[in-house]
Amino acid sequence: MDRTQDRRLVAGLQAGDQAAVRELAVRYGPRIQQLAMRHMKNREDAEEVTQDVLLKVHRKIHAFRGDAALSSWIYRITFNTAMSRLRQNRAARVAAQERDRVEALLESNGEQARTMAEPADWSRMPASRVHRASSTSRPPCASCRRSIARR
Repeated sequence: MDRTQDRRLVAGLQAGDQAAVRELAVRYGPRIQQLAMRHMKNREDAEEVTQDVLLKVHRKIHAFRGDAALSSWIYRITFNTAMSRLRQNRAARVAAQERDRVEALLESNGEQARTMAEPADWSRMPASRVHRASSTSRPPCASCRRSIARR
């Protein structure tokens, strides 16, 4: 893209010109979608990333300093948005798998599995009491600190 066209586009976006928003979508939308598709490997997710990026560019255009080309800035926003979306999808998938595993365990083992699925209460463990007591009392002497550091 031409630098002067980019400068006019940025000025229009910063001024709130709706024609500049349409021009942004027309000029950069396909490139954003192509890059998003390369990372997302799914057309629907790539379309969502594209919409998110166009919205972010529109909202954050005042933060664009102009040190680099507008396309470089948009590329970086696209990459970061796609990676964030992939992390969210992965976390949701792992949580769903764990939920399914626990439900299957509960169904197969009944009450015994229910007690296994509940997290243990470690607050009454002896080591925990010692740790709480030591953290509220005075700091250890120099030889004790060296002993702790060696562990």
